[in-house]
Amino acid sequence: MTDFHHNIFYYYRGAKQSDQDRDRQLENNTTKTLINTLEHCSSKVVVEFLKWLDIAATGKAKFELQKETIGERRIRRKSQRLLLGLVSDKGQNTVCAELEGPAERGSRPDAWLYGKDYVVLIESKVGDVPLELNQMRCHFQKLQIGGNQQPRCEVRTWAEVHRFFIGILPNLSDKDKWLVEQFTQYLEWNSMTEFTGFEEEMFDFFVTHDDEDTGTKKWVRDTMQAFANKILNGTDGLRSFNDAFYRDNHVGNLGLNDDHCWVAFFGPENGGQDGPIGNWAHQTVSIYDYGLDVFVNVELKPAVDKLRKKISRNRQAFRDTISKLPGSFSVEVAERKYNRPRYYDYYRVASLEADYLKHPNLGPAGLEYMETLLKQIHLPYLSVRRRIDKKQALELSRGNGDDMINEVVSIMKAFHPLVEFINT
Repeated sequence: MTDFHHNIFYYYRGAKQSDQDRDRQLENNTTKTLINTLEHCSSKVVVEFLKWLDIAATGKAKFELQKETIGERRIRRKSQRLLLGLVSDKGQNTVCAELEGPAERGSRPDAWLYGKDYVVLIESKVGDVPLELNQMRCHFQKLQIGGNQQPRCEVRTWAEVHRFFIGILPNLSDKDKWLVEQFTQYLEWNSMTEFTGFEEEMFDFFVTHDDEDTGTKKWVRDTMQAFANKILNGTDGLRSFNDAFYRDNHVGNLGLNDDHCWVAFFGPENGGQDGPIGNWAHQTVSIYDYGLDVFVNVELKPAVDKLRKKISRNRQAFRDTISKLPGSFSVEVAERKYNRPRYYDYYRVASLEADYLKHPNLGPAGLEYMETLLKQIHLPYLSVRRRIDKKQALELSRGNGDDMINEVVSIMKAFHPLVEFINT
């Protein structure tokens, strides 16, 4: 991260404020950063941005921040008028369909972008804050001056804005590229984008582990949330693969002494809303200093009991399921020992690699050893995991991070037969 970017980030998060004040300041800073980027880049960037908004632009663009109006004369002459709402999540937003109606009080738009034959009024929201209908109606009325050209209304997400700027990066000059990268990094650090890949600093956090660096900690955790959402809801993601087992996700808290950050995936057939996720076999992805682990997780006693029963009833089916899992992986058994309420220490007892387990002679002996451990250890923990080392994770993250998503989804689909075997 650059010093410039860090300065922006720490500026708004450093003061002690209420959540509402902090959101408002973030909202103002984000709008200002967008406008500064457009204003200080070459005209090519503004033209492309307006084209993305279906506006044909000629001449020099002008900008205003936090101004009630740019004047009736300037608005009246424009044939292209757009009320643009920028939000974190469109959700079921229908505000653009409800603009015709009375509005109370006045309004102060977050920004104006206008030129020879166009005017864009921008209202931005961050976090979970929705667009306010009355405020948007007031804004819309400001654009209706003259009446000959009815304004349009569109709602775009900050993630879509981020994707637009990432898309134009390869064709920019060095100066424009630097400015645009500052803006896209700003959005990434403030969790206002979709997952776009992992960065080296995320892995390094678990080496330095400065708990006072709440900015990096939040960045890591929010990136894992965006990562999980894309794994789950992507076009070829887990929900489309099997909605019964993969309908939701949960990112763990990143505590003071944690050496990793995890996200678990579950659905009606392995967790749902009935008790802790760990009561069922489920799949998890964790980030460590060395890379990522993707694994089937059989952790709490109810889940282990399910596995023990499955092995007792049909040991060969368990062995066949393990041995038929494709690719490289390891099967690990650890012992959980009570530390304090809700906390356990984990001590690895055994780990066997896929090559060993798939061997026609050695495999059965290795699996029998694992089965014995599951019987003998009072609180065992079994996981079947594949590692993506840091170097590979960074390579897969190049571009927009889609290769990283595809790799993890592919691993989880391959591991699914084991989850299904244990839970059904």
